[in-house]
Amino acid sequence: MLSAFSRSPVPDDNPARPLNDGVWAAFSIPGVSIFANMVGFAAIARQAGFDLPMTLATTLLVWGMPGQVAMASLHIAGASLLVIFTAVALANMRMLLMSISGMEMMALNEGRHPFWQKVLLMQMLAITSWVQIGMVEGRYSKPGLVRYFAGFASVIYALGMLGTLAGYYLSDWASPDVLRAVLVITPLYILLMVINARRMLNRVAGVAGGALCPVLYPVLGEWSILIGGIAAGTMVVMADRFWQRASTGAGGPE
Repeated sequence: MLSAFSRSPVPDDNPARPLNDGVWAAFSIPGVSIFANMVGFAAIARQAGFDLPMTLATTLLVWGMPGQVAMASLHIAGASLLVIFTAVALANMRMLLMSISGMEMMALNEGRHPFWQKVLLMQMLAITSWVQIGMVEGRYSKPGLVRYFAGFASVIYALGMLGTLAGYYLSDWASPDVLRAVLVITPLYILLMVINARRMLNRVAGVAGGALCPVLYPVLGEWSILIGGIAAGTMVVMADRFWQRASTGAGGPE
């Protein structure tokens, strides 16, 4: 099985290998975390009054936990369709930047793939798969990375649907509070991936954001996660650039 943290390049002599690597990688911790996450979402959706087809359709079409939870929460509150649509769109706005950077990593913007393939690939993009291709980017050629992503993301997508189905029926006998608790598994996995990031800058930014959020929570409440992450990341990047400029200036000719 391909390790998510392997660094050695993979020869491009076997086109099927990146696809197989992606499939096998998905059947490990990333797949387990997505499955568990969707079990928790299904419990929330059923409690909000969703039937099974609507619950499955939400996972299939929204495919982003913040948007899915927003949709279920607003539905139970009796919000209008326009309000729900707007909230889901705003909650999934983060996917726009991930889609742009993901297309750049896989060189999908170079025109080698038809438009419908790009749409399908980006629909399957989740933060789990985005982090994963970032971790293995240097191991494959651009076409190989696309095949890796296709294998990884399709399995993740399928496991997400299966988790939704399982969670919907598990809520009959398991406490919804217990099922919702598994929603923390994917964020925990992403945090561990960030800690293992290739660049120390990314590690420091992740730790700084995690340290700043509890400090801001008494003042900003739920906004502390968003604002704390942005503020910590920005400060770390600015400090890194300042350090690089200072080092360059110190090493220059007198």
